[in-house]
Amino acid sequence: MSKSIFTVLDDNKSLVVKRTFSAPKESIWAAYTEADKLAKWWGPKGWETEVKEMDFRVGGPWFYAMTCKDEAQGDWFGKSSCGKGVYDAIKPQDSFSYTDYFTDEDGTITPGMPTSRTTIELMQDNGETTITSTSEFESVEALKQVLDMGMQEGFDQTWDNLEIFLNS
Repeated sequence: MSKSIFTVLDDNKSLVVKRTFSAPKESIWAAYTEADKLAKWWGPKGWETEVKEMDFRVGGPWFYAMTCKDEAQGDWFGKSSCGKGVYDAIKPQDSFSYTDYFTDEDGTITPGMPTSRTTIELMQDNGETTITSTSEFESVEALKQVLDMGMQEGFDQTWDNLEIFLNS
């Protein structure tokens, strides 16, 4: 599997992640925009995702809960982590963006946790598709906080899961 390339931009509050997949753009678009497909790959290794709500349109919400199913992850085993996105731009088959929030299990935004605006862009070339994910945080400290929480490892594992899903 190819690995993701992580770059913190000069503003120190934006993270760009790129990775190329051996799959057509349409397959990756569907994997991100169809709830039943997204639930099969979203999240780090050892976690399962339930898409509680997904309305893929500008202004529509995406609410999900990830639960750790891997006993080897110690204190995380059995715990859940929830998030919510609100879509704010969609260019079918090419890109979409959303504001991303940490939430509780009811979808209420968690105060004090970082918020980001993420844009997913897809570029196809010779049967391969490169995904570029750009997340802009409200501050340098907010980006540092999510990186300290293991965002890079979780992100890489999530795209590993996407690669497995696309090849199945």
